[in-house]
Amino acid sequence: MLLTDGGVYDNLGLSVLEPGRSPHHTQHVYDVSFIIACDAGQGELTLKAPHFMTGRLSRSFATVHRKAQDSARSRLHEWAASGRIDGFALAYLGMKDDRLPAPPADLVPRSAVATYPTNFAAMTRTHFEAITTRGEQLMRTVLPMYLRHPRH
Repeated sequence: MLLTDGGVYDNLGLSVLEPGRSPHHTQHVYDVSFIIACDAGQGELTLKAPHFMTGRLSRSFATVHRKAQDSARSRLHEWAASGRIDGFALAYLGMKDDRLPAPPADLVPRSAVATYPTNFAAMTRTHFEAITTRGEQLMRTVLPMYLRHPRH
């Protein structure tokens, strides 16, 4: 098992897992057949658009960042469809609770993690436990669906 974490641009940390990377250009070449990814993004943007410049600039950056992340998720589908990996499972911390197929009774609600700032400040133990517990709960909920229905 390999664990990777993303960053500002590559939120899912997929670049080091890309099939076919050349060992001539990087030490970070890993042959993986199945990827389990949890996107810590906040989910859907609010529908209300800001009126002032600072808010609009922030919203513009969030939109561009979101499109970069859409591209990363698209790569997972592409790799599975082309047979470059056997499959993947993907969960979003920002998934809407009412859309989960079989949520656990003790599910950490989306509202407990959706507004957590991604400013790299130290995280409290309470926030850490809420975020990691929700991520594990979501993955345990969606993983059986991905294993039953391979992507290729």
